[in-house]
Amino acid sequence: MQNIYEKIFSLRTSDFDCRRKILPSAVLDLFQVVAGEHAAALGCGFEELYSRQLLWVLVRIKYEVISEPYMYQQVKVKTWPLAPARVGFQREYLMEDLEGNTLIKASSDWVIIHSEERKIVSAANVYPQMEFLTEKSFEQRLKKVPDFEAEGNGVEVCPGFSQLDMNGHVNNTKYANYAMDAFNPINGETVKAFQIDYRHEVQKGDKLTVYTHRQDETVLVKGVKDSGEVMFACQINI
Repeated sequence: MQNIYEKIFSLRTSDFDCRRKILPSAVLDLFQVVAGEHAAALGCGFEELYSRQLLWVLVRIKYEVISEPYMYQQVKVKTWPLAPARVGFQREYLMEDLEGNTLIKASSDWVIIHSEERKIVSAANVYPQMEFLTEKSFEQRLKKVPDFEAEGNGVEVCPGFSQLDMNGHVNNTKYANYAMDAFNPINGETVKAFQIDYRHEVQKGDKLTVYTHRQDETVLVKGVKDSGEVMFACQINI
C-alpha cells in the first residue's frame, strides 16, 4: 500500500500574486489536490467516505517557505499521513523542485464528521492496513492561532456559489484569499509562513468581517460572522 503520494505540477500565472509571489491559496490548493488523490488511492477518499455518511474536514494547516517557487516552475508535491489518533488525523506535505530541493513544507490536522449531523465522529479503520511514515514537517504539533481584540472596520466578505466545495461549505483555499486581502501586504512583504485554523463552517451568503492585527513580523487575521462567531483564524509570518 502506497504510504506516500507524489505528483508533478507546472505552476501557473494564476498561482502568483501581482508581485510574482506564490499565493497561499495556490499552495493550499496543491496540497488539497494531492491529499484528496492519495486518500482516494487508499480507499478513504471523498466518495468512499460519503457513502458511509462521513466527510473529511480540515482543522488547520501550516506551511513554511524554504525557497520561493517561481512562475511556470515544475514542482513535485508529496504527501503522507501519520498514524491516526482516535479522532484526529495528521497529514504532512513537501513541495520540491525536480532536483529534490525543498521549496515548501507543511503539516495539517484533520477530523472526520458525520455528513448529516455535522459532528465529529470517531472513525477507526479509516486507512487500510499500512506502514505509516513518521517523518514530520515540524517538530512541534500545530498550535491554535492566538486571538486578538478586533479594531477598526475590517474587510467585509460574503461568499457566493463559486466558493463552495463538495462538502457544501466554503472551500478551505478561499479563506486564504480573505486573509490576504485583509492583510494587503505592502511592497517588500513576503509570506514566509502561513497557518490557518478553520473554526466553523462558512456557508454561502454568510457575512464575515475580516480583521487584522500586526505585531513586528507577525500578522494575525480572523474572520468574524455577523453573529460574533470567529469562523477562521490565520497567522502570517513575513
